[in-house]
Amino acid sequence: MSAASNLAKWVQKKPMILIRFDEAFSESLLNSQQGFEHFTIAKPHSVFEDFNVPTVCLLEIQEHGGTKCYLGTASRKTTASTFDSRLTIKKLRAVKPSSFHMIEGKVILARMKRLLKDRLPAKGNFSRLSPLLSAHLIKVLGGNSENHSALDTALSLLPQLRRTPHSNWAQEDAIQTAIAAFDIRANAVPVQVALKRNTSSGLGLIGSYLYEDNVVHADASQLAGFDAIAPDVTGRAVFEKHDERLVLYTANKLPLEKMLGVDLIYINETRGNIVMVQYKMLEKSKQEGGGLDWQFRPNKQLRDEIKRMQLPTCCEKLTDYRLSRSPFFFKFVKRRIVNSSHQSFLVSLEHLKEILTSPEAKGSKGGVRLSYSTLDGTYLREADIISLIRSGYVGTHRAETKALGTIISQVAKGNKALVLAWQSKMNKRGENN
Repeated sequence: MSAASNLAKWVQKKPMILIRFDEAFSESLLNSQQGFEHFTIAKPHSVFEDFNVPTVCLLEIQEHGGTKCYLGTASRKTTASTFDSRLTIKKLRAVKPSSFHMIEGKVILARMKRLLKDRLPAKGNFSRLSPLLSAHLIKVLGGNSENHSALDTALSLLPQLRRTPHSNWAQEDAIQTAIAAFDIRANAVPVQVALKRNTSSGLGLIGSYLYEDNVVHADASQLAGFDAIAPDVTGRAVFEKHDERLVLYTANKLPLEKMLGVDLIYINETRGNIVMVQYKMLEKSKQEGGGLDWQFRPNKQLRDEIKRMQLPTCCEKLTDYRLSRSPFFFKFVKRRIVNSSHQSFLVSLEHLKEILTSPEAKGSKGGVRLSYSTLDGTYLREADIISLIRSGYVGTHRAETKALGTIISQVAKGNKALVLAWQSKMNKRGENN
């Protein structure tokens, strides 16, 4: 089901909010550092009284002598003082048309057009739409492929809808892991973001409105990157830090042939290592003593994937140190969101193989399971793997990494969403070495 369809169902229960900023509020928002990622606004209780959050909001602001429209998520409503309520709005993303008046022109049904006209707020005001009009307006926005990224972003912030298909969520998480491993802030502004038209990329979920000047919506053939995977690339983002550059590629159904299901490939040219992470979901289960645990039951697919995780033979002398030469890690994630995040742990491929043959992993009926209880704290946390990637302590040796084309050409094809993060040094002219 598309993001527009999911959001249309949501706003029939929690109707959409329209916000029209005047010149003063618009200027303040434009001049704020992270306002398009997160801002709050306080108004008398009566203004927000009938707002049912979290829900989608559509904001029109005055910008560069005209107007622009942004889709965001009104995530929270709290009491700010005796007289005022505070509304929190997150991740504004530009949508088209660029004004409420032009959006009204896209509404064809006479009844809906009349309802929208009656509910359009004046400058500086807010209004709540009816459930049916909310759903209709979402469908109107969804009819423009350039709005799909904004709809995806709004969908990702709604709690019950954040249980997106595994590959979609894994891609977003893999992007954040790659950014953290590069040692920059999660809200750092990229030099450029390129998104393939009519596709969904986790790169559309990062950043602020500042990206809009750097965002390029293009056909796959126009996206910079590997020629071999260009038809399957859905997005590309470039970050820079001092003399280093991080290039993130997102792709679907990569035509690569050996290592099935890898969700993140991190190529660190600075340290000369490659690390690959695959995601698996943990399901809640009851233990024999009546307690609860989160576990993953290995299946044939996992066994087949493990068999394919082989490195090509390296004939060169290995001169650099690694705690572990193997680049493969598994990230096990709780399917349920806890405190606005997915809780997880990581194990290396070698450790996973040992776990699968250990007596502790055997259930009462002889089945194999992997869980928090089974591991008893013997696993890597998110911060651990990020430090290991960043330092070059794990992953392929530099000589093996030089054979990047050979290694990457053996990554599996499949219906997984993959993130390729490529960190490299730049010369003084800002070009990759």
